[in-house]
Amino acid sequence: MKKFRYLIFLLVPLVALDFCTPSTAAKDKKDVANIKTPGSLPGSKNVAVLELFTSQGCSSCPPADRLLGTYASKENVIVLSFHVDYWDRLGWKDPFSSKEYTKRQYNYASALHADVYTPQLVVNGQTEMIGSDANKISNAINKIVEQQPEATLMVKEVKVENGKALVNFDASGKIKNATLNVALVEKKTTTDIKAGENGGVTLTNYNVVINFQTINKVDNGNNMATIDMPSSPDLQNMSVVLFLQDKKSNKISAATQAAF
Repeated sequence: MKKFRYLIFLLVPLVALDFCTPSTAAKDKKDVANIKTPGSLPGSKNVAVLELFTSQGCSSCPPADRLLGTYASKENVIVLSFHVDYWDRLGWKDPFSSKEYTKRQYNYASALHADVYTPQLVVNGQTEMIGSDANKISNAINKIVEQQPEATLMVKEVKVENGKALVNFDASGKIKNATLNVALVEKKTTTDIKAGENGGVTLTNYNVVINFQTINKVDNGNNMATIDMPSSPDLQNMSVVLFLQDKKSNKISAATQAAF
């Protein structure tokens, strides 16, 4: 297990047992996705959003990465793998790591009065736990999906134009104080680790966030979101995740995922 206590003055508040903590394209295509994911339509069950903060440079993370993968195709569950950058100093630079994702984890830690460590899982912005604690994760998911959703998201169309993904979607319900988070993910990646704590191991990660942005205002009814695509996208291995998050409490009220 690796963990450390965060420093409050380093944080920007979010309105955004084995674990680790640090010590010190192809030509653009046009594709349409008509999405009817569980939780995106009125009257359906709530959706549990699992945000795993992980790193290919952390020896405690692979069990959590594998566990996250078992939920990737479950109904009423959306998983996101945010790769942090503070373990890059251990000899392996995680190709998916980002300071932005590290900042998001610190923000959650501040809001939840928790330590920062890997693998750390945040469920619907409200609770955190070790990412390999299967029983605790299962209980948290069951509790969430039994609730009625406070808002709904429904993707109507996804297409790629000029290096960007354009997502046309409807939003409804309690969205007045919500931001819209847009995550571009690779559904499954396999990496041969050459050095560091996992040197010599082949790791598989699921729903790896490769681009992320937050839109501060969402309207009831029709909306459009855009996010930059990589230069040579493998559209068959990519999807877009949308989720509404309260600006003050961080509670996630609706989420949906659209394939290309």
